[in-house]
Amino acid sequence: MRVARLHQPLGAVAWLALTAASLGLPTASASGDEDLGARIAQEGNDRGATACIQCHGEQGQGQSQPPFPRLGGLPEQYLVEQMEAYRDGLRPNATMARIAQHLNDEEIEAISRHYAEMEPAGGPHDVPGDLAERGRAIALAGLPERNVQSCASCHGDEGRERNPSLPPLAGHPPRYLMAQLQAYVHGARETSLAGLMQGIVRELEEEEMAALAAYYASLPARDE
Repeated sequence: MRVARLHQPLGAVAWLALTAASLGLPTASASGDEDLGARIAQEGNDRGATACIQCHGEQGQGQSQPPFPRLGGLPEQYLVEQMEAYRDGLRPNATMARIAQHLNDEEIEAISRHYAEMEPAGGPHDVPGDLAERGRAIALAGLPERNVQSCASCHGDEGRERNPSLPPLAGHPPRYLMAQLQAYVHGARETSLAGLMQGIVRELEEEEMAALAAYYASLPARDE
């Protein structure tokens, strides 16, 4: 008589891993990557990168004073590009450069994924209503007489458009948005779409840039 061969029982961890794989659930490696991004956001790392939440908040909402951008809900690809730009000197910022230089590629990708998967958070910020209204007009219609296209054509009517390479604008602090427009004017940002933005903002007056910053800051990061 042929005796059926009994297989060695699987350990609990191995069994769970096989079960997760068969059901299409996240495996340990995916979970570990998620945990890595959350851990660095909360605690930093042991090589000198400080915790992201110290400046950008527990929910990635940013803060007005000093102005730090929101991160929650921004596109992963955009966040990776910005961190690499800080690290490589293509987007000058002493604080962010120091942090990015103490992160490896895996950590940058994990942090970016962590924030991209969060609910959008940030705003509305308190800004002068008349200034925001003027900014809204430019954002939605542009300035055709100067060949300035509308911001809405790329960023959406309320600045919440999710494009892999473009940041949503709604909910960022007004001073942060103004600083970025000025950086484009002076050629201080050398990221992938810097040439496009530079051509647009160099046609704007200082007050028009302030109006656009006020408008997008006045909007919440997500539709409420």
